[in-house]
Amino acid sequence: MEEVTARRRLLGGAVGLLAALLSACVHYAPRPRPAERIAGDFTQRTLSDPQLRTLLDRQLPARAWPRSQWDRADLLVAMLYFNDGLAAGRASARVATAGTRTAREHPNPTVTLMSEYANQHDGSPLWLWAVVTDWLLDAGARRGARIALADLAAQRAGYDLAELTWKQRSALRRAAADLLITQREIALRETVNTDRQAQLDMARRRLEAGAATRGDLDRLVRDALQDEQQLHDARRRASLARSALAVAVGVPVKVLESLKVGWEQLDDPPAFDAPLLERARDDALLARADVHGAVVAYGMAERALRLEVARQYPDVHLGPAYTWDHGVRRYQFNLGLTLPLLNRNAGAIGEAEARREEAGAHLEATVAGAWQEIDEAIRQWRLARVRLAEARGPLYGAAQHIYAETARGFDAGANDRTELVAARVARTLAELQVLDAVRTAQEALATLEDALRRPLEGPELTLTATLASPPVASEGVPR
Repeated sequence: MEEVTARRRLLGGAVGLLAALLSACVHYAPRPRPAERIAGDFTQRTLSDPQLRTLLDRQLPARAWPRSQWDRADLLVAMLYFNDGLAAGRASARVATAGTRTAREHPNPTVTLMSEYANQHDGSPLWLWAVVTDWLLDAGARRGARIALADLAAQRAGYDLAELTWKQRSALRRAAADLLITQREIALRETVNTDRQAQLDMARRRLEAGAATRGDLDRLVRDALQDEQQLHDARRRASLARSALAVAVGVPVKVLESLKVGWEQLDDPPAFDAPLLERARDDALLARADVHGAVVAYGMAERALRLEVARQYPDVHLGPAYTWDHGVRRYQFNLGLTLPLLNRNAGAIGEAEARREEAGAHLEATVAGAWQEIDEAIRQWRLARVRLAEARGPLYGAAQHIYAETARGFDAGANDRTELVAARVARTLAELQVLDAVRTAQEALATLEDALRRPLEGPELTLTATLASPPVASEGVPR
């Protein structure tokens, strides 16, 4: 009777413990994402999205809605809202943050229910019952190193997200500048193309009248063919720039077809004095996300080595147990160790030491590369400023002056239409040279901002904090 009672108590306790544990479990909730639905959602994205408007009103409250034009700050907020690459980066950061909780959890003990059937000396049957547990002692350097590794991994994920955000912002800035400049280039080249056709028509009539040579006509045909090819190339580049801008923002290209992009000081990027650039360089070496990421990577290598050193010592397992034998209750206390007889984790320790050396070399290379990148970006920016000033120099002024004088002479009857069109072509080609210098200056400025990892001008300065430390889970960002 006592045996039956003990069995019932043991079984009831086990069932109660199991029920209590299961009641606290997280239940799986399916969340399917069919490709068809994802594609449909993407095609429905628009800049008039109500949640995007809410985010814009919060980040840029002084601006009217709907926007008559979208500048870089507006597009940047839209990018933070829509961009799928940033959504994936935030998800990766959340995974790393969740890992910090996992690292702090203690390992669960194991429990084994044992039973044994035997016959007594008189032949009567007898059941023996036992409960055996196993507890891993999780403390000391090993646990501390594991937690530190998880914390550093989450920190590194944050820097990776900041670096990704900056790269996406850089792509958006370049695409917007390329689109605006190329659209203006198309307008100028269309003017040149029209004037070339007029020159050809006049040259043919003059050739028929004997007032021009065949060589003059061939030269104009060659120039017209070259200008037409450049016009088609500009149209192709404008399409690519619009597609790149759509990719950076995270919307279909059709959303941007009628969008008016605004950019103050596109033709005249501001100058920066030498002390400001020197301070910006010093600050960038301490603030660039890739440098911080390399520092954290070295810290992770240090912690990983410490963890492998701790693993050369054996795990300790405690095993309290209870046995019911012939009506006798027995309480046991077992101690288990992993015997370091075949290896002392020397291989893993050696690998961890090599990885620490690798991380240290990578850190030094990252800092040196950042310094050289900033230094070269400053030089290229200064050269681009010189080129822009030269493009607006005497030759550009001469082309403008000659056209103005020729136009006045044409109105007065002193010049013919051939001279007027030729002067207008020369003026337009000079404007194209200035526009190309503007493109070079904007690209140099974008490269300089990339090197410093900070915007230096424009409406984005109001969102610098957002770029410097983008949130892992932004309010209003649905992904």
